[in-house]
Amino acid sequence: MFALPKSEKGIRGGVARCNRMISGVLAVALAATMTILPTQPAEAATADYQVPVTYGQTEAREMIKMINDFRTGGDAWYWNRGDATKVTCANLGELTYDYALEQAAMLRAAEIAVSFSHTRPNGGSCFDALSSLPLYAMGENIAAGQTTAASAFTSWREDNYGYAGQGHRRNMLNSGFTAVGIGHVTFNGVHYWVQNFGSPNTGAPATAVADGARTVPVAIDDAMISQKALKPAKASLTVTAGKSVALPLVNLSLTVRDRWPSSPLTLRASSPVWTSSNSSVAAISGNTVVGKKAGTATLTASANGLQTAVAVTVKAQSSSAGAAKPSTPSATKPSGSTASKPSVSTKAVKPPKTKFTSVKGAKKSLKIKWKKQTKNVTGYEIWCSTSKRFTKKTTVKKTAKKAKTTSLMVKKLKAKKTYYVKIRTYHKIDGKKYYSKWSSVKKAKTK
Repeated sequence: MFALPKSEKGIRGGVARCNRMISGVLAVALAATMTILPTQPAEAATADYQVPVTYGQTEAREMIKMINDFRTGGDAWYWNRGDATKVTCANLGELTYDYALEQAAMLRAAEIAVSFSHTRPNGGSCFDALSSLPLYAMGENIAAGQTTAASAFTSWREDNYGYAGQGHRRNMLNSGFTAVGIGHVTFNGVHYWVQNFGSPNTGAPATAVADGARTVPVAIDDAMISQKALKPAKASLTVTAGKSVALPLVNLSLTVRDRWPSSPLTLRASSPVWTSSNSSVAAISGNTVVGKKAGTATLTASANGLQTAVAVTVKAQSSSAGAAKPSTPSATKPSGSTASKPSVSTKAVKPPKTKFTSVKGAKKSLKIKWKKQTKNVTGYEIWCSTSKRFTKKTTVKKTAKKAKTTSLMVKKLKAKKTYYVKIRTYHKIDGKKYYSKWSSVKKAKTK
């Protein structure tokens, strides 16, 4: 393989193989080609880790037109080895979109979010992901950091690089490839892109576009991990005797080779098992810890072959706990009844729905107007998302904090994107918000 160069718009990586051979241009000291025997993954301890990603296959599929326009247009060239003349790629055919290659590219996109390399996290070659397909030519381009299909494609064009830096460009212009599948995921706010090339087309049937949150099992070789640790969301807990509190979430932190950006990979720990050092003080019950009596104890969480500790302090019940507030007998309240704070009527606080009067797109923004509601309404909550399902990483949430407000400009959105918008009212009493039902969803395209 080769060192992956950085660019201002992200990281790019590419490798091509035709007729089970790898182009020597990716190792400039070698001859033109060298034969590669089928790779066998090294025997090593591997485990599946659940990686939560957000697929953006709508954007990924937009790239097929860019590739084919590139192959059939006037820019289908690359520099020769000495960077003296341009080699024109004539009579290139359009690539067909291959849905089996797309499935492999989607998996590889999740894998490069773990380890940005043509070596898979399990230690095998990137071509192992394609080995089950009936291909005699294979290629892969990878990228990270580019937020749009167009920017990822532009980084792979490598217009301003010499021969040694145009491996990705030559993959896209390779006459030996007839098909392509493209994968795209977002993980922790970073976009990852994969192009998998092949020949011939596998003929796999078309599949529905995959957008939104998914959890992908990714096999990681222990040799790829230099450090492992469990990290609880809270290092200590306090609970009153006779009551319970929820156990904290536990994350798994992995330092993985070739990770980009170069920070530990943080995942949810797999089904942690909790124990208490002193169950007479603090006992585990399901997903909670129950305070038994005043004192301290240590809770230990075990998961993924690791352990972490959380200190718990149990406080004694207040001496006044449970005491009834004195009440005065009257004709309307029987003697001996306890006084309590009147409960808030749900009917009295439930705010009414509202509806949009207009939703219009502007330059990287949306102009939103709605019908004013004043009875039992404190303000309005508006959600704008590029996903119909309003997934967490695609949704922008805004709040209008006055009931008399009837419009809002939502800025800093993506240009030329269709956004789905919904609104609800809320009523705030004693610090608690009561929400109405959501309005009907409207959509508009930004400029």
